[in-house]
Amino acid sequence: MKTVTACTMDCGDACSLLVDAEKKTVRGNPKHPFTKGFCCKKGGRYFERLDADERITEPLVRREGGFAPVSWDEALGLVAEKLDAARSVPESILHIHGHGYRGILGMTSSYFFERLGASTVYGCVCDDTGIEASLRDFGVLHQNDPEDLLNSDRVVNWGRDLTRCSVHQLALLKKARKNGTEVLTISPGGDGTPEFSDVNVIIRPGTDRFLAAAVLKLFLEAGDLNPWVLTRTANWPALRGLVDGLNFRELCAACEVSPLDAEMIYEWYADRGNVATLIGWGLQRHVFGGEGVRFIDAVAMVSGNVGVRGGGAYFNISSARNFGSWAHLIEGGVEPGERRKLLLQDLGAELRRADPPVQFAWIDGHNVVNQVPDALAVADALEKPFTVVVEGVMNDTAMRADVILPPALMFERLDVLGSCLHNYVNFCAPAVAPRGQSRSDFDILADLGTRLSDPVRLPDEEACLREGLKRSNVSLDELHENGFAKVNHPYVAFEDLVFGHLDGLYRFPETLHAEPERDPDYPLQLLTLVRGEFLHSQIPEAEQRGVPSVWISKANPAYSALDLTSDVYLATDLGAMQVRVQTVEDLHPRAVIMRRGGWLKFGHGVNAIIRPINTDMAYGTAYYSQTCRLENR
Repeated sequence: MKTVTACTMDCGDACSLLVDAEKKTVRGNPKHPFTKGFCCKKGGRYFERLDADERITEPLVRREGGFAPVSWDEALGLVAEKLDAARSVPESILHIHGHGYRGILGMTSSYFFERLGASTVYGCVCDDTGIEASLRDFGVLHQNDPEDLLNSDRVVNWGRDLTRCSVHQLALLKKARKNGTEVLTISPGGDGTPEFSDVNVIIRPGTDRFLAAAVLKLFLEAGDLNPWVLTRTANWPALRGLVDGLNFRELCAACEVSPLDAEMIYEWYADRGNVATLIGWGLQRHVFGGEGVRFIDAVAMVSGNVGVRGGGAYFNISSARNFGSWAHLIEGGVEPGERRKLLLQDLGAELRRADPPVQFAWIDGHNVVNQVPDALAVADALEKPFTVVVEGVMNDTAMRADVILPPALMFERLDVLGSCLHNYVNFCAPAVAPRGQSRSDFDILADLGTRLSDPVRLPDEEACLREGLKRSNVSLDELHENGFAKVNHPYVAFEDLVFGHLDGLYRFPETLHAEPERDPDYPLQLLTLVRGEFLHSQIPEAEQRGVPSVWISKANPAYSALDLTSDVYLATDLGAMQVRVQTVEDLHPRAVIMRRGGWLKFGHGVNAIIRPINTDMAYGTAYYSQTCRLENR
């Protein structure tokens, strides 16, 4: 019998799925209007993760330099004892929650530790820089319905490699192209975008803002402006003055795109018909990533492609925008208030200088040691507090734990989740029993809360789901019956050009920062891009044997200088790691691609040599501003 459930991994497609527990098959729900009967290979192969030999399925406690299996009663008794001892100084408790899974119940640990007054983290390793940029422009996080791409005459894709990050957007673009839509992609290259693009333009990584400014310059010079659109902005004179003072050819030189290609992109936006703008998550992982998103939004706005069918600027919507909080249903603990926050992307240094020091750490949904910069410093800093990791495999974070608690994984637990791409809410019904002694995160924390000397009591799961759904006007009964429901949001965002700011007006960027000078000692740029086969660090151990690969163009100056028959090292100002060099066509000559998520314990963890660098907005992480070199030793 097939169970209707949903994918809760960190992916915008948020697929509704049909799971056959007996045959161990997974396929997309054909009744779901966005999933349309298919899913990506990560979801389709998920039983490999559930059944993996290396999966942890019983609680483990560190003893005598290793880990020993114990009962849940012993494990949670020890955790409760340590947590009680730390509660007299709430700041000495640290909670780190990631997006290894999502949903209404996925927020349980955040609400639980808020009730303890625990320290938490701020900053982002994902998309907050682009979100903040979008909010500064539009005032609210909305975008056209993804199906509206089918109404576009042209699509300009700024760096989104849909072959690796969204199979359903990829399918939409392929369908649109069959209907006559043209697609132009701007990216550093070396990706899968030629598969769905009519034209590809190679750009220097991190300089999209200069290309967008060059396009705006051409709009100004042509006088091709819609007065009505400009009246719906608060600061058009500031942007016009800024762009007037810029030199078109200097802008093209800064992004290393030819003037002819910049003029072509302008023509794509200026010609008759409507143009949709896709904005990749990678371009906001640079020092001026937020500025890049804002200048691209400005091109969409000035060209008259905001608030129209077939247009729009697509960056993100919030996957939680249809849900409310159920934290007020929790009994016990302290009332939510101000809490100490540590900067996530500099966590190693933050832990070292924390005063009072962190005595107890709880980490769930986040292989934080692997995923944040200066990873070895984080690993070292987590040796000092008593650390509990809720994790199903012995990854880089679990290895630093004092107690490992095995969670139920996707298909084994109940939840309801939304999407950062579409407007459907999906029901995640358990399709198989949790393996071994694994338990849902909700169940683990409900049990732990009752063991504390001053108990923290969670409501039952159904009460949490019903409360969380109130904002959406979707009933839990409807989700039980159908497996999903659509929440009503406008098909075309900002159709009347009324935006989310108090005055209803759009905001343009008013500054354009120069790109930092290249470091002659580290002249290349390291791009740690997403994988197609696995999500982030959810990589089987067998896939991480041997030396990790990097990809460069044969036009890269390092290619001719290296002896590829000898050991090659990827070096930064923080350290070096051995790599195997492969070549790829049409990649920017100064770019080095490495696929992210490899584990430190296998010598694949590239974040060990990436420095903590903030983006320009929302304390994002500028992974792609890390410079590097390739060398023999």
